[in-house]
Amino acid sequence: WAGLAALALGCAAGHHTPEPYRSDAGRAAQLDARAHSFCRGSDATPRPLPAKPFLTDGCSRFPDGHWVACCVEHDVAYWCGGTASERLEADRAFRRCVARAASPALAGLMYWGVRVGGHPAFPSAYRWSYGREYWPWYADWREASSVTEPAPAADAR
Repeated sequence: WAGLAALALGCAAGHHTPEPYRSDAGRAAQLDARAHSFCRGSDATPRPLPAKPFLTDGCSRFPDGHWVACCVEHDVAYWCGGTASERLEADRAFRRCVARAASPALAGLMYWGVRVGGHPAFPSAYRWSYGREYWPWYADWREASSVTEPAPAADAR
């Protein structure tokens, strides 16, 4: 049962899984910096970074085809999280990217996969706002008064 649950919910790897990020530390560091920059935003009041490190598994629970770059960029937005409208825009940008990289039919299939499977109610490693605590599902991270991001837990030794 544990194996089936891991397959359904997703296991968070301790490293990036798609190439070139898996084997090229420099490219992985560039991707991490891009994720942090995206999450911080360009607003006068930047968002706090998630407590969990940025990781991408490519196209979660879907084959990593020549559209995998679309999945990686989508993971950047999903790691950071935010409002329901920001999630919808991230999913629409993902659909446009896959349509350009592959086909509109595949883009539609993948779009509905992330709309349903990436909902923040699912405690999966690929849900909306997966870099943050499970609750709140949607939040405006730019407003410090809307939520308090927990500090990372100290190492218990």
